[in-house]
Amino acid sequence: MDYILGIDAGTSNVKAVLFDEGGREVRVASREAETVNNGGNWEEQDMLLVWEKVKDCVKELTASGAADVSRIRGIGVTGQGEGCWLIDEEGRPVQNAILWCDGRAVSEVRKITRDHPEVGQLYHTTTGTPPLLGNQMVLLRWMKTNRKEVLDRASKLLFCKDWIRYKMTGLIGTEITDSFTSLMDAQTGKIADELMKAMDIYEYRSYLPDPVSSDTVVGTITKEFAQETGLPEGIPVIAGALDTSATAVGLGAIHEKDACVILGTTCASEIVMRKEDCRFGAENSRYEKHPIEELYVELQPTLNGTPNIDWMLENIAKTKDFDEIDRIVDSVPVGCGGVVYHPYISVAGERAPFYHPYARASFFGISQVTTRNQLIRAVYEGISLSIRDCLQNIDKDANIHLAGGGAKSPVWAQMIADVMGKKVMIPEGKELGAKGVAIIAGVKLGIYSSYEEAVKKACTFRRTYEPNLQRTKKYDLLYELFRQVRVHNQQIWDYRHQMNKKIQAISEEE
Repeated sequence: MDYILGIDAGTSNVKAVLFDEGGREVRVASREAETVNNGGNWEEQDMLLVWEKVKDCVKELTASGAADVSRIRGIGVTGQGEGCWLIDEEGRPVQNAILWCDGRAVSEVRKITRDHPEVGQLYHTTTGTPPLLGNQMVLLRWMKTNRKEVLDRASKLLFCKDWIRYKMTGLIGTEITDSFTSLMDAQTGKIADELMKAMDIYEYRSYLPDPVSSDTVVGTITKEFAQETGLPEGIPVIAGALDTSATAVGLGAIHEKDACVILGTTCASEIVMRKEDCRFGAENSRYEKHPIEELYVELQPTLNGTPNIDWMLENIAKTKDFDEIDRIVDSVPVGCGGVVYHPYISVAGERAPFYHPYARASFFGISQVTTRNQLIRAVYEGISLSIRDCLQNIDKDANIHLAGGGAKSPVWAQMIADVMGKKVMIPEGKELGAKGVAIIAGVKLGIYSSYEEAVKKACTFRRTYEPNLQRTKKYDLLYELFRQVRVHNQQIWDYRHQMNKKIQAISEEE
């Protein structure tokens, strides 16, 4: 039996997962990722600490005896996307990594959307992604404006998985799915030089490695890494992929019109498509590169998915037992008596399917007869309606592949099927991002003859949920209310932000 090692450096957890040829998770090692928050909207991670946690996970796998490590044929790495991971000429971090969910670059986004909308449109049309707070291109501009002395000490600007792969192989580089998030010209497949000039950051062009395809074998693990972790020397490492793109492969979404939802810290809704069907620069659109060469992904990743549930458990529910929560949710009729929840709970606002840095979560429709249980269900419905908001372009015959922590709840999976009016399919296994890069490595290294064979062998589903179309009719009505409220809230969010600034400026001293 041959094995493949998948490493997933996520925002919340770092994992190393050993897969066999059938795609089964032989062993999973996980460490909690530690995030640094300044008490406001800054989100960072210590790059060296992230690397240490990766090593700890790999050490745990090799020490477990779960498999013959000499039979590990290859390694794939995935991880959180975007953000700002800077290293100097010696390969050392020059600061903490700024994460994709960081909210500090509001003024930079404003400059290129409101003050200079022609640059904002150029950005969106060129890259396929609108200018957003966590984009690497935007954060590079923020660094030049606010920390130029730190930026000038750097030599390369990487993504999370590239940092991990560099530490594993000693070789610096990046690949197409990560770079496509904001750095590449969608038409040429090259770094967007003209956009960098328009944003006055072209002087840092040398910081950006030219990307390779996800399945490129970029090197082998170093002797030092092998000795530290107990792996045999010389294991080949592929370039890997952005976590959302890798998860699409891990779910078996390798065909045009396939759809998937990753219901985790962020809620990423994806539709697989071909380049000729992408409308780069269209309103509320965002496209990423699929790891398979000819395919792309329409991606709508909300800033927060399950953190809305965490907040509800902490502040509304009287239990944190998920089985009991499922029973409560299932006991409340569709629509919660007209109460709608908008799940924009991130301190950085929202980015999908619309961008607003000051968007905030809210309940609409509460009255004196509203119950605690209705509020609990409304949170679940709100996230589900947000998924529908993000999947407006889904094919009428598509099924939805559902993954992430939220997929554990049968009640929620059925709700999503009902809200969407689509069949929902739950995969076997939990580590779909790591599985995705393992499959990519397996195809490249000849373990599988093709992606079709790989998916047939490695991607199976443990349960499917058929929609209750009568409930879907009810959700059609509720979705229209959900959408109208969030559209009308745009100006209110702006007012709230300005109000808070004025309140803070008023001294209570005489």
